[in-house]
Amino acid sequence: MKHRLAALFLAAALFCTLLAGCAPTPNVPGPNGGSSSSSGSTNNGGNSESEDSNGETNAPKLQATVTAERCTINRDADGNYAVGYVFRVTNPNTTYNLKTKLSFTFTNAAGATRTDFTYTPTIAPGDTIRFVYIKSYSDWIPASASFVYVPSPADYTVPEKDQNGTMKVTRSSDLVWKVKESKNASTDFNGYSGEVLNTSNYASMVKVSLVVRKNNQIVSVNAATLTLSIPANSSKSFNIRQYKYPSYDSYELIATPWN
Repeated sequence: MKHRLAALFLAAALFCTLLAGCAPTPNVPGPNGGSSSSSGSTNNGGNSESEDSNGETNAPKLQATVTAERCTINRDADGNYAVGYVFRVTNPNTTYNLKTKLSFTFTNAAGATRTDFTYTPTIAPGDTIRFVYIKSYSDWIPASASFVYVPSPADYTVPEKDQNGTMKVTRSSDLVWKVKESKNASTDFNGYSGEVLNTSNYASMVKVSLVVRKNNQIVSVNAATLTLSIPANSSKSFNIRQYKYPSYDSYELIATPWN
C-alpha cells in the first residue's frame, strides 16, 4: 500500500513538472514586425532576411511605370531612317533594383513588321530615370512604331550595401550637368559641350544623350550618345555633335545613371 501511494505521489509530481515545462514562451516583436522568442534570437538555418537586405527580401515585387515620348520618323545624318523614344521609367520598389525589358514593333507602309527590344539600365529603388532608345534602318522605312513593357521575375535584384547599410547606388537626383551649344555656319553640325557631376558617394557609369525639338516636339534623338565613368563626387566632361537637319529650335541633355 505504501509503495502504491509513493508511486502515485511521484507520478503527480512528474505531471506538474511537465506542465511547468510546457508553459507558453512570451512573444516580443521581432525585427520584421513578427515575433521571436523571449531571448530575442531566432534560428532559421542561417538564412535570415536581415542577412540579405535588412529584413526586406520578402517585400512584394512591384512593376515599373513606363511612359514614352516618340520622335518623328526621319532620316538621320547617315541617311538611315531612325525611330527614337525618350522614356521615363519609375521603379516603385523600396527594396529592389529594377531593370525592365521593352519590346518594339515597327511597321512600314506595306504592313510588314520588324521587331527589336532593349533593356533599361538598372534603376535604383524609388528612382525615376529618363533614357533614350534609337533604332535606325538603311533599307527599310518604318511608318509607325509601338512598344510594350515585358515584366520578368529576373528584373529584380537586391542592391549591394556598404558597411553602414546604405545602398551602393547612384540616383538620377545625384547627377548635375551643364551644357553649352556652339553653332557653326560652315558645317552641317552643331556642337554641344559640358560636364556631368556625380554627387553620390559611389562611382557610376552615366549615359549622356542629346534630344532636339521643333515646336516642342522631338524631331531627333539620333545624336551621339556617350557613356562616362564618373568617380564618386567627381565630374566628367563631354562633347557631342548634332546634325542640323531636320531643323530644330530647342534641345535638352539627358544624363542617365547606368548602374
